[in-house]
Amino acid sequence: MKKILFFVAALLMVACSSSDKPADKNTPSSPKATSSAKTNEAGGRIAYVELDSVNSQYKFCVDQNEALEKEQQGYANTLQQKATAIQNGMADLQKKMQSGQITSEAQYNQIAQGLQAQQKQYEQLEQQYTEAIAKRTADLQSALQDSINNYIKVFNADGRFSLILGKQSVSILYAAPGYDITAEFVEGLNKRYKK
Repeated sequence: MKKILFFVAALLMVACSSSDKPADKNTPSSPKATSSAKTNEAGGRIAYVELDSVNSQYKFCVDQNEALEKEQQGYANTLQQKATAIQNGMADLQKKMQSGQITSEAQYNQIAQGLQAQQKQYEQLEQQYTEAIAKRTADLQSALQDSINNYIKVFNADGRFSLILGKQSVSILYAAPGYDITAEFVEGLNKRYKK
């Protein structure tokens, strides 16, 4: 099953500008902002957030990932019990046939139909669980996207960045460490999540 990591990948680029005009070069900025992002020739600041770090350090992601794993494990345990019951039933049918306890085709058909019904129920349950996990994953993806979108407006309310990118190993081939605002961003997300 997919984990939250996969839907975090959907956040490859997160861009937000808190005002319609770029930040003024003469506007004082905090030392943290100055040291954590570089200024391009046009005067706008660009920074990036490591999305893998958001996934592994943002408490919301960690909590939701743990809950999703528990849910998946519960589903897997239920399905395993059902599969074992079907296998035991088939083995029991085989033994009864070999020992001569089943003496008619009607007896065989009755037991076989019961096993087929169990198999069909198993398949329906497996489909139901798959759909439930897919919906839960989509809901979590949406909640994470909303959380990041809402927080980035607060994070960049002073307009210190013109562009904030989401970085994953395949989306940005190289970025100098000075552009990395991940720690500050995740710290803010976690403070906001605790409220």
